[in-house]
Amino acid sequence: MFTIIFDIHLGRRFELNKYTNPEFCGLPTASELRASVLASEGSDAREQISSLFDANTFIETSTYTKRGFSDFIATERSNELEGVITGYGAIDGKLVFAFVEDGSRMGGAIDERHAKKIIDLYRLALSNGAPVIGIFNSNGTDIFEGTAGLAAYGRIISSVSKASGVIPQIAYVAGKCIGTAATIAAMFDIVVKADNAELYVSSPNLTGLENAQAPIVSFIGNSDSCASYIKSLISFIPDNATTGVITEVTTDNLNRTLGELDFGGEALSAISVIADNGVFFELGHHFAPEATTALLSIGGVRCGVVATSFSVNEGRITASSAKKIARFVNFCDRFSIPVVTLVDSLGLAIDKDNEDAFAAELARLAFAYSTSTCPKVTVLIGHAIGAAFILLGSKALGADLVYAVDASEIGALPAESGVAFAWDKYITEEKTRKELVEEWKATVSSPVNAASCGEIDDIISVNELRARICSALLMLSSKGSVYLGGSMPL
Repeated sequence: MFTIIFDIHLGRRFELNKYTNPEFCGLPTASELRASVLASEGSDAREQISSLFDANTFIETSTYTKRGFSDFIATERSNELEGVITGYGAIDGKLVFAFVEDGSRMGGAIDERHAKKIIDLYRLALSNGAPVIGIFNSNGTDIFEGTAGLAAYGRIISSVSKASGVIPQIAYVAGKCIGTAATIAAMFDIVVKADNAELYVSSPNLTGLENAQAPIVSFIGNSDSCASYIKSLISFIPDNATTGVITEVTTDNLNRTLGELDFGGEALSAISVIADNGVFFELGHHFAPEATTALLSIGGVRCGVVATSFSVNEGRITASSAKKIARFVNFCDRFSIPVVTLVDSLGLAIDKDNEDAFAAELARLAFAYSTSTCPKVTVLIGHAIGAAFILLGSKALGADLVYAVDASEIGALPAESGVAFAWDKYITEEKTRKELVEEWKATVSSPVNAASCGEIDDIISVNELRARICSALLMLSSKGSVYLGGSMPL
């Protein structure tokens, strides 16, 4: 039996017996396929896999998928392997799936088969409830594929969207991540970027804006530090959304006291003293420094911390910090990671450059806290003025427990502004403005006044800050896992 073959590239017509050696019809042998894979062992993509996964644990999937070349591509490249490597392995002993765009293969260009490999990988990750790491380094789509190439982007977007909130997704921008690819990376829970990588929708040469995508980036560093950061994240975060709150044995003392510390308005100082053994890792250090977001364990409970820094513009909330905090709280909520909020802020920033996006970002911040169901503990460690008191984890927005440090200031206005607005008439030779300000702090904006309204659960000292947070988190660690009946679920 013979089969007619027509070579569309060379216009040749020839006949082959169906039992003929496949080498004669251009198909590589298994040994040649293995050799082509081995030839890529020294590529950047392979090095990135090696740096992330535990030694000898990465297993590739769809290993020999070839590029589906269009009629416009020369036949001498017809045996080139698809420009993305997919597979699974272990990171610190945990099952993790990954796709790695390989710039050494057709520039990592995205086409139908590229998308299919990623979609198949996501199907495996979802069925096994395990995280996905996406390493981005592509020159873009194959323009010769036309709408089929564009649809490949859409299919990847659909897979990422379906996995959102089900399994953690970490994007590592190791090379070029441009245009629609940047949109895909932004859909991931956490974005890590190599310091020499390119991440933008429109070229900075056209827009004049450098680092315009900073709001979505959690960490920037060299290849070694990025790999280390990702491995730490994988070790810390849950495997999937059904895991619940993670507790573990800690060597740190749950009742460790802090003395009469002065944080100096520095969020990182406050975070470091409440973290188990002082260990935490920050997300988004390069963006909106007035607010810090970090992952850590407190009393053996893995949690996230939001903290405002009074030393940076009096801790005032900006559109940028609102976006940063909302994104972080939403991530924590998706995977039942408790949120601890440390508030030291004089309220909203007054800045004309802020104003056009301010209301929308504040709305997202309010939604993040008010709709989240993860355990939430808030401590007013300094100032909690105006919108800062409301938006940053108040009881009104659903916090489970709210504490105030005994020296904190809580109110609609800072004491100085309150006196100027309402008590100026009481200034006399016997009663100075300074004395009235102190009186305002001791009465109108005192934590006692806030507690009397039922908006504060307890007034504590800095000394017992860590111990009280530990107790609260341990108590809340089963939140949502048991329903005992009644008019509403716990």
